[in-house]
Amino acid sequence: MAITKIHAIKSTLGKALAYIENPDKTDGQMLVSGYNCEPQTASIDFEVTAVLSHKARNLKRKRSTNLAYHLIQSFSPEDAVTPEQAHELGKKLAFEYTGGKYEYVVATHIDKGHIHNHIMINAVSFYDYKKLRTVPYRTARQIRDISDRLCMEAHLSVIDDPQKIGQLYPENAGKKKSVSNRTEIRKRLNFCLERATDYSQFLSMAKELEITPTIRGKHMSYLLEGAGRAVRDNSLSDTDTFTYAGICARLSDNAQEQKYLRKTITGILRSVTGMADFADKLKTAGIETKVKKSTEQVLYRSTALDGAWVPEDALGSEFTSEGIEYALKNGKMQLSDGEENSLLDRYQKLTIQYPEVCTAAVKLSSRQILSAGKNGLVLQVHDDNGNPAKLMVNKSEVTTSPDGEITFNVGNDFSYDLVYEDETHGTIRGAKLIQQIDEENHVEPVQVILSENQIKAMSIRGVTLHLPQNGIERLFIPEKYVLRDLDAGQCTVLLYPNLQYSYVPIGDSKKRLNIQGDRLSEFLGSSINPITESTGLKRKIAAVERRAGIENAKFLGKMLQGMTDSRIHTTGDYDKVIHNLGKTQIGLTNELAEVKQKRTTYAAAAKHLQICKTYKPVWMEYAAKPLNQKMEYFNQHSTELQAYRNAAAYLEKESIDQSVEIDKVNVLAQEMGHRMHELVEQLRDVNLQEQKVRQERQTLAEIRSDLVE
Repeated sequence: MAITKIHAIKSTLGKALAYIENPDKTDGQMLVSGYNCEPQTASIDFEVTAVLSHKARNLKRKRSTNLAYHLIQSFSPEDAVTPEQAHELGKKLAFEYTGGKYEYVVATHIDKGHIHNHIMINAVSFYDYKKLRTVPYRTARQIRDISDRLCMEAHLSVIDDPQKIGQLYPENAGKKKSVSNRTEIRKRLNFCLERATDYSQFLSMAKELEITPTIRGKHMSYLLEGAGRAVRDNSLSDTDTFTYAGICARLSDNAQEQKYLRKTITGILRSVTGMADFADKLKTAGIETKVKKSTEQVLYRSTALDGAWVPEDALGSEFTSEGIEYALKNGKMQLSDGEENSLLDRYQKLTIQYPEVCTAAVKLSSRQILSAGKNGLVLQVHDDNGNPAKLMVNKSEVTTSPDGEITFNVGNDFSYDLVYEDETHGTIRGAKLIQQIDEENHVEPVQVILSENQIKAMSIRGVTLHLPQNGIERLFIPEKYVLRDLDAGQCTVLLYPNLQYSYVPIGDSKKRLNIQGDRLSEFLGSSINPITESTGLKRKIAAVERRAGIENAKFLGKMLQGMTDSRIHTTGDYDKVIHNLGKTQIGLTNELAEVKQKRTTYAAAAKHLQICKTYKPVWMEYAAKPLNQKMEYFNQHSTELQAYRNAAAYLEKESIDQSVEIDKVNVLAQEMGHRMHELVEQLRDVNLQEQKVRQERQTLAEIRSDLVE
């Protein structure tokens, strides 16, 4: 396995690149590669992309802007990894993390006792000119997961017995991980950094949130009340977010952004006629808005300053949703009366309270585990649409019982990162993951016979439960988990103990809640006045069975008509159709990868065409200078001249004339994007068609089996 870390580069980018490209460390630069840039001139390429980004988006350069991100991937001395293999893994890590939209340089150092990669990533995308956004802890975890999975796939530090990973079950049974001190400190500091505009205000807000910041030498430390010991700044983030310099830079930006937003929004409110007009004029003024779903809070951002999102309460109560509505209704802004809630109350109201991690323990079998390593497992799973994907599980989330059972501790409310075969990413909710693994491993559900007073409604789609004595207004169980016995007048539901069931609670609140399957089965098993036989329930079951029979007849009719039209007569014919659909899936997947590569190529061409167009006048002026003036002119315009030379060389290498219209190349890249979207839709349709054919094949086999009997 490899250890990874990342930090921001705010200055001396050239020196950092020179260090990682040192020939003495990289086998004479044989282990140095550049993506969409030449390693030797990468600092110029990074700078040109940043300049073009700000010109294209009409943005102002900020003093605290990150120039690049330095990612380090260090391999264990125990790993039998060659320099060339490590270099390829570094390139795969960089491409997958950036999505291929950012320039980067990969340099593999072999001068130490362990091989390690230095990856320098441009902070601005050459494709869409967007900044590379990093989130403390989450970014490091994302990079580590990608690196671990790549190492496992390359069979580095792989152990033969996956039962040896994780922790012993008896020592950890029943434990649930709560939010760590570092996570809580990070959350509270970020809350302050989103709102404060100077250092004294930051200190005051931090203390209100029960954190004491202290400067000790060149580091800052933060002590959370009741935590016992302080946490250093560099252990809270991979970047300089929580260092003194990083905080001061962020506060300076906040002051500029908040002042601009207050002034602009105040000016807009003087002439608007309603909320729709207000939203339109915000867009015209270059102010973006979005609503944070978890808290329903409005966030503002100025495209002219290219800053972070600013929460509405940071601007003052008159700029919140209620304040804006008051201004639109009364024609004037309502100033704060000074009776706002305390900062701690606002923090608890406006931040997400993380759920506990180990809410369900799911047993894994060999059908899920692809590979195992020192840092965890790689699982084979499927997303909500049935597409195969890989899931990296950290060793801290795995326990092993004395008899060798491997258990995955899943958080129902968490989203887990998936990686598809084409290296794109997706997510799956923990609850869905639990259901999928339990069903694949044929976990026996609990069968619960329902009484009539527990059933709110029944249809061919499933059963809706009503348990007012337990605070449940309605809870839906899908048809696939329902068994109906017309003769006995009984309706039975199958409940999985680890599964979370969503329900609408009793009362005015329409916010859905969840209940664990084992808990729900207890509620259903202890119903009030259970009725073992009911004519009313029999009538309901009979009505649903009639409707189900009609629907089944319709489905069978459509299936038989489809078989006739498609000349399908046997299950073998279905196998041929499934085989052909599989070939179509492979063809679409390959075309998708090809189109993706073309879009990247066209975007790079458009970028170099733009560089040539921007700096060609400087180059022409340099070429026209007398020989004795060239050196002086070159020294004054070296960045522009080198950028033009590199871009012209790239276009010549790709046989692209500089007279090609940039807009046409951009349109071509956009068309490739549209084609990618079409291919994704086609692939989804083929997957659904395959599922339908497999279902029809199974139905036909069941019909023939019944006829034989």
